[in-house]
Amino acid sequence: MTRPLACVVVNPSKPSATPQVLGRVERALAAAGYRTHLLATSLAEPGPTQARLAVASGARLVVAAGGDGTVRAVAAGLAGTGVEMGVLPLGTANLAARNLGLPVRSLDALIETAARGSARPTDLAWVRAGAPDPTSLAAVRTPPGGWARPTLGASHACIIVTGIGFDAGLVASTRPRLKARIKWGAYAVAAMENLWSPRLGMSLELRGADGALTTERLTARTLLIANGGRLPGGITLMRSATMDDGVMDLAAIDTVGGLAGWTSLARQVLPPFAATYSNPERSLGRVRLRRGVEARARLDAPAMVEVDGDLLPPTRSVHVRLEPGALLVRRPV
Repeated sequence: MTRPLACVVVNPSKPSATPQVLGRVERALAAAGYRTHLLATSLAEPGPTQARLAVASGARLVVAAGGDGTVRAVAAGLAGTGVEMGVLPLGTANLAARNLGLPVRSLDALIETAARGSARPTDLAWVRAGAPDPTSLAAVRTPPGGWARPTLGASHACIIVTGIGFDAGLVASTRPRLKARIKWGAYAVAAMENLWSPRLGMSLELRGADGALTTERLTARTLLIANGGRLPGGITLMRSATMDDGVMDLAAIDTVGGLAGWTSLARQVLPPFAATYSNPERSLGRVRLRRGVEARARLDAPAMVEVDGDLLPPTRSVHVRLEPGALLVRRPV
């Protein structure tokens, strides 16, 4: 009897994607009863095509081995197919793995979960950005790997978070060499460099799970539209954000009063008071939380956007739609 096929879509640019690690993955999959095939990503083909090829080849399981960008790219190719997905986090932040509850501190446990874990329905968001603003585009530096390309039609798959404003600026200014040396700490350095990023005026249109549509005006340093709220270092931004609840969690984060505002915000997001937010009308660090299944932000001025750590050029509009249960992702039994 022919064993089922498991494909591993690996980002070979990751230092942890060594032949030794991939060999351990293949042996674990073989022990779980699979025949295996490796598919490497590239700048030109970052993962959706490889995932679709795996599905077309009859794969029962596709493992995304790489950072959050690889995970979201593979997720785009698997959405709605019913093919199970494993995640082997080999990046820096590994937000998808953290929010899925994967054992990120143990490579052996991660491999075992990918090979034998229990597949659970997991939500996926689809992001469409408006046309790039030509003036702003000319004023910013193109990312080393170029601007992110859509993963399906004109949409970008998002498995964890879409960030507008400060959050995207942080991603843009994180230096790759520093990230290779100090890992997550490189994002903290970039955050310090972006403390004086401009506040954004915007109109937010939000559709709730009940279908009701609301519109409000907001001012924020950054708008996060998220499928998960956990970050490294014990930081939790949104306690209610989970990857299988059928709704997105939004956080409009603002500061006033210079460093005092950022200090106020830090007290609300860092342990031991993670995601314990003050009244935004009275605090210098202001966090407004919302929930819904579809969001559209119209910005007064162009701003960059990041989708799971990949950058989109400055734009004045962003539309995010959730597809509940689009994926079957393996988690610890």
